[in-house]
Amino acid sequence: MIAAVLLLCAVGVLCSDDVKTPVCVPSHEAACLTPADYLNPSGPITKVLAVGMKLIISLEGLSGSFVCHWIRGEDRVMTVRNGSQSMVTSQLSETDSGEYTLTCKSNNVTMFSTTVILHVMKRPTKPQLMLDGVDVSDTFPLFKCISEGFPKPTIKWSGNKDGQQSLKGSDRKTESKVSSTEYYNRAMMCCATNAEGQECSQLYDYDLQSSVMNKDEVSTVTLSKGQSLLLRCRVKGYSLRSPVWEKGGKQLNARTFSCTPEKEEEMCIKNDSYFGVQMAYLSIRSVREEHSGTYTCTSANKNSKSVHVNVSDEGFLSAQLDETKIISAQEASSTCLQATVSYHPVLQYCSWETPDKNRTKCVRETWVTQHRTVKLCDPLISGDYKLHLEAGGQKETKIISVCVVDEPKFNFLFNKDDGTLNLETVSPVPANYTWMFCSESNDSCSEIDSSWDEVPNAFQIDSDVSCNKTIKSLVSKDVLKGDQFRFCLTNSLGSWCKTHYMIIPPTPQPSIGNPPEENSFLLTVCLVLVLQNPLPSIL
Repeated sequence: MIAAVLLLCAVGVLCSDDVKTPVCVPSHEAACLTPADYLNPSGPITKVLAVGMKLIISLEGLSGSFVCHWIRGEDRVMTVRNGSQSMVTSQLSETDSGEYTLTCKSNNVTMFSTTVILHVMKRPTKPQLMLDGVDVSDTFPLFKCISEGFPKPTIKWSGNKDGQQSLKGSDRKTESKVSSTEYYNRAMMCCATNAEGQECSQLYDYDLQSSVMNKDEVSTVTLSKGQSLLLRCRVKGYSLRSPVWEKGGKQLNARTFSCTPEKEEEMCIKNDSYFGVQMAYLSIRSVREEHSGTYTCTSANKNSKSVHVNVSDEGFLSAQLDETKIISAQEASSTCLQATVSYHPVLQYCSWETPDKNRTKCVRETWVTQHRTVKLCDPLISGDYKLHLEAGGQKETKIISVCVVDEPKFNFLFNKDDGTLNLETVSPVPANYTWMFCSESNDSCSEIDSSWDEVPNAFQIDSDVSCNKTIKSLVSKDVLKGDQFRFCLTNSLGSWCKTHYMIIPPTPQPSIGNPPEENSFLLTVCLVLVLQNPLPSIL
């Protein structure tokens, strides 16, 4: 590596004395590749990006006359010459995944050539959930779930069932089927998952044993054009007729709106029964604006339930996040930051940015059709955390200030010059504090004894807002009684008290005896001088 760098410096291809601002700073919108960092790679360079990101190939460190090519297969995708600082791709899609070659030449001599493998990851699409096998007589319909993504998503059904999965059309689409009899008397959901995340769709199920909505039954559904809608109402009773769906006062008859493969883009009704449960499905494979409205299902015993369907391509995004969070150092490694989000149609991007500028993907809920909360569960440090969101063509950033606090340490110091007892500590504020003294004998004072009294006018409130503030307080010995004193502080994390045992030296008293005679003092001094400086010997 060192030899390669020296060689390239010698020919003027690499190394520059100019100090410049970096051409590329990684973000959620762009990833960086700097060839100068890979002069002697042991193998292909792998870059993982999300759909919609750009790749910036920074030519920092290159000088002199050079030409660089970005090649895929036999095609030169990009070419730049000396004077350019970077090559920038367009926004990438999953089809841009693959193997590339980056080659730079100087004076027709190849200075380096390296292989770059791009993995452009795509979250699973919201699954299309629909009925299948409706035209096969004397069989129960199937539920079919289809999703696309890269890597190819895996589909699972409620209860963690795998279903019968198959590749559909390409290595990016997955199709899975399961018998409807698996869920004849309960709600159902299918979820598509890959390395980029999870998206789910559900059967909106309504039990007509009563007309009161159960907690799991949804009264409003918002969809985007092209998404699927699958509703079902059911009632238990062998002798009962199937429930009936209607919209806008118009009854949707199973014969008129029969489900056939030829009408897969239209609304259809499918009646079914299993173990005495009478069911009516309403399926729309690809919704349009005219499918918006209120759908009501009524059973033979006149119980009914309704759901309002709103088909809209108008996106929205909002988030709620606390402005501040104070936690103890002991809790910092086990506490999560959490925000509440609302969006349509999908939450395309979600990441947390730490105070030291690192980004990490949000932790989202699993097995939900809509992510209501997003979290960060890494060990926390003091500083500002940013939540970055994108959905419905909108972007939003929220900030929360985190304060990680240790248990306060109290430092006492007696100032003998002015006779004050001083205290210094560090604490988050707002906080309040005071001084206490023990009026009993030494043996009667304990940490929880009521024999402690508050020093008059010692209580103080610090109403500032700060993560860590140095608090200083003092009290005069003139108001203290005894030799045991206590300082107590209360902040947002709790209350602490520290006892200090103070020994004040006695004040010097004048001597009662007669003072020594002046001559004796002088004699002592003189003797000392003689002993320290003996006269020389005389021969």
